[in-house]
Amino acid sequence: MTQPSTPMTQTIRQGAYAMTRITANEYEGLFAPCCHIYDSADFCELNRHKADSMHYLVVSDTKARFGIVLGERCGRLLSPFSAPFGGFTTNRAQRLEGMEAATELLTSYARGLGLTWRITLPPLAYDCTQLSKWANVLGRMGRLLYSDLNYHMPLHADTDYMDIITSGARNKLRGAMRHGMELHKLRGDCRDDIARAYAVIRQNREEHGYPLRMSLDDVVATAPVARADFFVLTHEGTDVAAAQIHNVATGIAQVIYWGDIAAASVLHPMNLLAALLYRHYADAGYRMLDIGPSTEDGVPNYGLCAFKEDTGCHVSPKLVFGSL
Repeated sequence: MTQPSTPMTQTIRQGAYAMTRITANEYEGLFAPCCHIYDSADFCELNRHKADSMHYLVVSDTKARFGIVLGERCGRLLSPFSAPFGGFTTNRAQRLEGMEAATELLTSYARGLGLTWRITLPPLAYDCTQLSKWANVLGRMGRLLYSDLNYHMPLHADTDYMDIITSGARNKLRGAMRHGMELHKLRGDCRDDIARAYAVIRQNREEHGYPLRMSLDDVVATAPVARADFFVLTHEGTDVAAAQIHNVATGIAQVIYWGDIAAASVLHPMNLLAALLYRHYADAGYRMLDIGPSTEDGVPNYGLCAFKEDTGCHVSPKLVFGSL
């Protein structure tokens, strides 16, 4: 956070509210901790090389009410510019009037630079009340571009995982449990451990033709900021599945990558990995395990949707809005 943003030469006003461009350090002082890690200055500064310039904005009346970090790229102000989601951050719940003013100010700010904005909200399950209000405001002040389907597991320490999955998933899980696979939690501060999990994920992506947007160096650099957890599932000494998980918000863990190797698919390692991760985070007191979307720009991957629904996931929308 040592690289400052250039402050605005003039404050923009909307009624009782004003928007000002500030530095990363100033933003961190106003909004720490943030609603989720992807709104934090630490995370955004780590990825600032992926944007042409950074815009740290604060909306205030008598005190700071809203903040937002946007990366400028290809004629747009993006929140997020390199993360699963972004949006406005606040220190406490805010009313609709202020949310509308913040969005109007952002629109004016972008237009003054000859730019548009795009905001991807967190999945609705993260905070149903506030995110529903943001969806209403952004939909009226801008437009809905598309809606992704995001899957999550509500976690309960006293719930038997077998009770929340389909009969077909139970059969696969029972079969997987007979093969003697073991889950190992790796060190998130050890490059060799991270590389071990990453190798499985990379092989899974190559075998399925899925993109792998983070390099090993990216994952290693992000791990301390995201307080990342890494796991491998082994069978007879061989790593057959792995997961990279971020501690993204209070009580919420988020799967960034997970997958198995094709040679082990007959063992159904992903069914066992889902069950063991459920138990690990439920026992640790988390309220939700965010498994992530099974859509790309709103278009579903039916196989992924079915797998997640069979293995105990609920679905909620992750909405993407753009300026008019």
